[in-house]
Amino acid sequence: MTKAYSIRIYGRVFNVGFRRYVHRYGLQCNVVGYVENDRADGSVHIEAEGEEADLVRFTLLCGEGTPYSFITNMKIEAASPTGKYSDFQEIR
Repeated sequence: MTKAYSIRIYGRVFNVGFRRYVHRYGLQCNVVGYVENDRADGSVHIEAEGEEADLVRFTLLCGEGTPYSFITNMKIEAASPTGKYSDFQEIR
């Protein structure tokens, strides 16, 4: 059954390859949705949909970060799947 998460990641996540990292793992984990920077609060925002096991694996990988990132907080909220995504996108 398809689940959806809305994820916010805070810390040093800009200009360290973090969006690209999340994008790569979204594709590898068979998750659809998008990742984007939210300049208003300095977080990375992720909307992700997929099977529960894939989403759990994806969120664990997102929480690891890149060698140059430093995650101070990660908020994961359950959301309603929209079914409008066909792949995982990196929004610039």
